[in-house]
Amino acid sequence: MCGIAVAIDWEGAQTAVAIMTGGIDHRGDITDPMVSPRANTAMSTRRLRIVDADHASQPQPSFDNRLLVSFNGEIYNHAELRHELSALGVPFRTQSDTEVVANALQVWGAGALRRFNGMFAFVAFDLGSGEFLAARDPFGVKPLYVVQSATGFLFCSEIKPLLAASESGDVMLLPPGYLLTRKVCAKYKSAIEAPPAGTSDGNDQLFDDIMAKAVQSRVPADLPFAVQLSGGIDSTLIAHYAREIRPDVPCYFLGNPDVPDYRYARDYADMTGADFRVVPFNAQGAETLASLPDVVAATESFEPNVIQGAVCSYFAAQAIHKDGFRVALCGEGADELFCGYLPLEVGFVHGEEIGRAVRQDTLNMMARTCLQRIDRAPMHFQLEVREPFLDPAVVNYALGLKGPAMFETVGGTRRGKKPLRALYDLHTDKLPQSIRHRSKVAFDAGVGLREVSAESAWRDHFEQAISDADFRDGQREFAAYDLRTKEELFYLRHLAATMDVSRVPHLKDRTRLVVPFSVPGMENLRKVA
Repeated sequence: MCGIAVAIDWEGAQTAVAIMTGGIDHRGDITDPMVSPRANTAMSTRRLRIVDADHASQPQPSFDNRLLVSFNGEIYNHAELRHELSALGVPFRTQSDTEVVANALQVWGAGALRRFNGMFAFVAFDLGSGEFLAARDPFGVKPLYVVQSATGFLFCSEIKPLLAASESGDVMLLPPGYLLTRKVCAKYKSAIEAPPAGTSDGNDQLFDDIMAKAVQSRVPADLPFAVQLSGGIDSTLIAHYAREIRPDVPCYFLGNPDVPDYRYARDYADMTGADFRVVPFNAQGAETLASLPDVVAATESFEPNVIQGAVCSYFAAQAIHKDGFRVALCGEGADELFCGYLPLEVGFVHGEEIGRAVRQDTLNMMARTCLQRIDRAPMHFQLEVREPFLDPAVVNYALGLKGPAMFETVGGTRRGKKPLRALYDLHTDKLPQSIRHRSKVAFDAGVGLREVSAESAWRDHFEQAISDADFRDGQREFAAYDLRTKEELFYLRHLAATMDVSRVPHLKDRTRLVVPFSVPGMENLRKVA
């Protein structure tokens, strides 16, 4: 886990890479030496030392010294791939997963991408030909941005360092599941193999085994780690499987005894004896509101659905980092896969085809919503957050389910995530039924951020900061960003103060789900004819 900075055929490459590396200083605990394999090309990494900490300096060369790879992320099946490559006669110098990536690319080319189980963004440079291959994991857990000139390319893990290193040119976002070369930007075949239509009614025992293995693969072999526990169905399952492997793993809860999520997280801790650590957090407090500019700058977004959750992730990650952890597990991805959101439920009511289409759109949005949050906020504190629900085996299982297999009806009420609830039935002595029967509560709502009372400090904060007239002026100033609330304008102004947003085109493409039907209480989602 780290941040990468790469310049290829870029005039002043070393200066540009030095600027970018300095801009991602927070993403790691050591800066690896800059390498300049040829004129106007340079590569450097701000590395968070996790896998083979002492020997995994980047960029990593392939076994024949032909490729150099700068890599951000984790390949969870790197040991299996190392064994497979070693059987082919490929030698290894280190135990790092970055070297596995370099050797896999040299042996299998771009086809290696289909073999990777992990979260990643990398640039591989061919010293012989001067060509490169950049790629990003299928869901976009790890970020990768690029600026292109007439002759060259700059790559970085965050936006602001690219803007600082290049006086002109737009910062482009490499889409999740895409590769980039000098001539091609295209989607690659990954380990995610979605069937054309749901075909399975589900198998609870099989799913239990899949989930256990997904968590096992993300538990660091030689480091302590933490679990982010909200008391919801998803994070509690992750805590359960993690504690089957390491019973002493601490579970961090953000909030206080008065917030909606607390009683459920406490139920799990009381039933199992888990190391339950409460991170004090007042969602409506002055400290939280004062942190908003810093959170906006860290996340490089102004979308409320990013910032609201990122505030929570920011304070949780700060506490986990302070306790000395570099790795944590989370429950992201379960709602999108197993229909934990109301629009997905309504979509499947309208039919299998519509439901699957809406779910795919929701999955596609994750790279710029919850996954951007769990990269930027924790990495601001040198914390790597891993996401077992996005394991290819879990994803393929979910995508293979028939629509009805994801829902159960209780007391006339239809609710999603039936496969996850069924896992609670397999472990009744270790998973509280109070959590099994919970309805979906968003992370930020569960800690009290979305206060609906008339005395909401959160809502009042934006009302006091921006008058009605000021809001209308802001809508005109940022007309391309389709601002609908004062909260959005508040965030965008703070973001614009940290970087030139006009050079980041994807910010204008709002992360709003568009559906071909109305959703009760969420009429703004309805597709406009």
